[in-house]
Amino acid sequence: MRFRGCVLGVAVATMLVVLPNLGCPVVAGEATDHIRTHIDQMYQLVAKTGSTAESREAVQKVADRMFNWNAMAEGALGQHWRERTPTERAEFVRLFAEVFERAYLSKIQLADAERFAYLGDTTERDHAVVRTRITTNNGTVIPVNYRARVTEGGTWRVHDLDVGGVSLVSNYRTQFNSIIGRSSYPDLVHRLKALREQHGRLRSTTVPPST
Repeated sequence: MRFRGCVLGVAVATMLVVLPNLGCPVVAGEATDHIRTHIDQMYQLVAKTGSTAESREAVQKVADRMFNWNAMAEGALGQHWRERTPTERAEFVRLFAEVFERAYLSKIQLADAERFAYLGDTTERDHAVVRTRITTNNGTVIPVNYRARVTEGGTWRVHDLDVGGVSLVSNYRTQFNSIIGRSSYPDLVHRLKALREQHGRLRSTTVPPST
């Protein structure tokens, strides 16, 4: 339960960053343009269709284009990544992406869209930091920075998020390393699978079947 609470706690803070900038001007660079395009697409899908199986699948496809899941999963697993087989790595990347995506979608409407702001970006060679600021519905202001790299295809993909100055990947790495140290890597995988399944059960009780 403690693991689930920690992961979901980070996810709640992190998933607030998905609303588009509906009214705030910004001097944007290429990295900001790439990321804003994906964020806008995800929000519009949910705003238009609600939380349906179709909208979740469509959002996940956009998220797959926006996030570098391999880089995020490797960073979150840290030193234990080197010990994993190719099959284990592929499984972990998939689990990490699925858990993250579900939390991302579940928190997509928790911010005040009218007060969301893109604050520009800082680029150095193939790395960029896209700065944003969100305001929650209760008035809390949270700075969120997207850390991105250019891929071989020339697009920017996010490999980490800083929420209030805290790295999401580093936070996950601390939790995962603690679980592996106290128990084992298979136990971590088991917990991630259980969390994924729980998300699925919760949605099945609130989302009507698609027609």
